[in-house]
Amino acid sequence: MKRILIILFFITNIALAQQQQNVRLEDCYENMLINYPLANQSEIFAQTNQLNIKNLKTGWLPNAEFNAMATYQSDVFALEIDLPISIDLPEVPKDQYKTTVDINQLIYDWGRIKSAKQLENTNLKVNQQNTQVELNKIKEQINKFYFAILILQRNDELLNVMFNDLESKEKTVESSVKNGMLLSSDLSALKAEKIKVRQSITEIKNQILAAIDVLAEITGMDIDYESGFEIPEYDIDNSESLSRPELILFDYQREKLDATSKIVPKQNKPTVFAFTQLGYGKPGLNMTSEQFDSYYYVGLGLNWKFWDWNKTNREKQIISLNKDLVSTQESSFNKQINVALKNESAKIKIYQDAIESDLEIIKVREEVTESARSKLDNGVITSTDYITELSKETQAKINYETNKIQLVQSKVNYLYIKGDI
Repeated sequence: MKRILIILFFITNIALAQQQQNVRLEDCYENMLINYPLANQSEIFAQTNQLNIKNLKTGWLPNAEFNAMATYQSDVFALEIDLPISIDLPEVPKDQYKTTVDINQLIYDWGRIKSAKQLENTNLKVNQQNTQVELNKIKEQINKFYFAILILQRNDELLNVMFNDLESKEKTVESSVKNGMLLSSDLSALKAEKIKVRQSITEIKNQILAAIDVLAEITGMDIDYESGFEIPEYDIDNSESLSRPELILFDYQREKLDATSKIVPKQNKPTVFAFTQLGYGKPGLNMTSEQFDSYYYVGLGLNWKFWDWNKTNREKQIISLNKDLVSTQESSFNKQINVALKNESAKIKIYQDAIESDLEIIKVREEVTESARSKLDNGVITSTDYITELSKETQAKINYETNKIQLVQSKVNYLYIKGDI
């Protein structure tokens, strides 16, 4: 029995440890890539590609068609000449019936099917990379809500510290009021400030819950109010290399246009094919016969569209213009990325400087608040004066914690813009 209790104890502790496991930013990314509906598109595109490739391969298989026809003609062929002797010539029947099976076999297509398969495979890469681009954009939303939660949690902690300080000071002031050292209005001011701070804490908790709900919806993770959120640690470098999925997409788009350009000139190339027709009807190949008969014929064919009114050249020009368009979009994208990186670098410097100033301000504010606390205890100042100094100290600490988290957020944004995360 004792052994069973020990085992249950360990199992319970493990379960609690798992429940209390902190949420990491990397976990949010990974779960989003698995659980977000867009993540299924890549597999759907791959299945579609396989089916399209199979359909293209059927171009090398025999093509068979069944046809049936019944007709009645108002007139038929007749040999109307005067002969020196009397000959009874057969007459072509006016009612005719025919069923045929027509079979065509492609022999040579000048590489059309091969080029079409290459285009299809390139199209797959474009579609799948488009999905990666869209999924990567969702990281921006994750960053926004993740760091909002971190900031709100720090605000909640600091406001709770302030609330506890007010609650503690309320008891001291209450005693001073009874002893005639302070006015009852001083006690009322503390109570009013407590209510105000408690209201702010409640608002922050609701904001945290709302942000957690959104983050859980985006990532598919099981997150609640008790979940801890780790502050990520990242180092940034000043290298100019970019790893954005959009850049890969631009390359794939050019590759797709190259594959298309190989197909266009082949559209007017000749194709060679073999054909056969198996038929049964009245008449057969003997047009003068009035009996149902079977027949067949086989042969080779050539199909060549040698004139297209300059359509091929215009399509080549369109492809060339589309390549220029892709290059223009890529240049514009790179410029936007460079602007965003410079902007984020400036923010990083601002937050670094602000943090240094915040530490100095906090040190001074703590001294002022401590002095005000002592003066309130001695009845030198009112509780309103004390609340003012305590609020300034709390706000200074909130600014410090907010700037610390925003500094990390800017670093994460910088790495995201570069495509390193």
